Amino acid sequence: MKHIGIIGAGIAGLQLGLLLRSHGIEATIYTEKTPDQQRAARLANVVIRNAHTRERERILGVNHWDSADTDLTGLTYHVGGARPLKISGGFERPASIVDMRIYLARLLEDFEARGGRVVVGVLQSDDLVHLSTQYDLLAVAAGRGSLATLFPRLPEHSPYEKPQRIVVGGLYRGIAYPQPLGFDVCITPGTGEILALPLLSFGSGLTGIAFEIAAGGAFEPLKQLRYEDDPQRFDALVLDLIREYAPAIYARADPQAFGLARPLDLCHAAITPTVRRGYAQLPNGRLVVALGDAHVVNDPLTGQGANAASHAAEVLAEAIRGGGDLDEAFCRRVEQQMWTYTGPVTEACNARLRPPSPHAAQLLAAAAQHKSIANLFADGFHNPARFWELVSSPTRVAELIEQAGSSRQAAMATT
Repeated sequence: MKHIGIIGAGIAGLQLGLLLRSHGIEATIYTEKTPDQQRAARLANVVIRNAHTRERERILGVNHWDSADTDLTGLTYHVGGARPLKISGGFERPASIVDMRIYLARLLEDFEARGGRVVVGVLQSDDLVHLSTQYDLLAVAAGRGSLATLFPRLPEHSPYEKPQRIVVGGLYRGIAYPQPLGFDVCITPGTGEILALPLLSFGSGLTGIAFEIAAGGAFEPLKQLRYEDDPQRFDALVLDLIREYAPAIYARADPQAFGLARPLDLCHAAITPTVRRGYAQLPNGRLVVALGDAHVVNDPLTGQGANAASHAAEVLAEAIRGGGDLDEAFCRRVEQQMWTYTGPVTEACNARLRPPSPHAAQLLAAAAQHKSIANLFADGFHNPARFWELVSSPTRVAELIEQAGSSRQAAMATT
């Protein structure tokens, strides 16, 4: 029987371990934190799950957060500037957001309860040679430190040498949820983005607020201000920025109740979007597979990190289950299959970090006028490959706008 070693207890590593156990395959997960340590940690991120990821959770029996109370039915883009736009699209199937600390802790407990082995400790790349001899295959699902640099960077898919945004995000009380329930993205060209995310966390009714801060923009002061030095001043600055640059979110705020839920509910991140080779050969000749952030890490702007990780775990688990040699041909095939999801996500995210192309700007304007195109934007969260295939082509964008205009004229003619 195969035995797979998994380094990293993020979404990719945990779902891989759970999938392998569901197929009766032995798996060991190496993690730096116990479940209790995860729950007690500082906020690192939230888990934004599309319909496909939630379906995998249901199949695995780890759909602990399925509730109509937190189901998100759509998203709204607010584009500021000289010509402000509002784009509201609905989902065919709801999305959901969970505090990552809760999510990772619970799935690690599920994995261990289902016969998975858990080893707690810190590993470096030098440890892999020895570990690789203990398993039929070693998967690295940890995207930080020396473990990630084991896999060569692919410059043709990695156009940025440094972070394009600094992210400051936290969980806040005092913002009413929109009705119908959904999340907001407020875009200020040249300044950055503000995201408002209703989610399930340790407290009820909290909203995740994330600032994607572009260099030199009006959100810059938020990078310099430390919450622990002056909590009231920090909360006041966040609220002032929301009032000026995200008025649709501010309209739901209660200034007297607004504030960070807990000191640990704040995170800072600086991510350089990077695509790496999907596998590497160790000095002893053994192969290791890259998974999740060890393979591809994107700016969190598009909210696809959890979904890409879940897809990658499914691809690798099914490939292992299929049998055959776990050789270089196997690794190449797995890498290519993972790229079917992560490739379009990467291209779309990298494009979003730049000023919009002329055809993208035209599509945004059309989405503000046509519900069918607005729904296309919403569908892009669940089906990013199909979305990118359409919106990356000036010809297809022109066709979409023409079709939407024709449908609108036909509808008006019949009324």
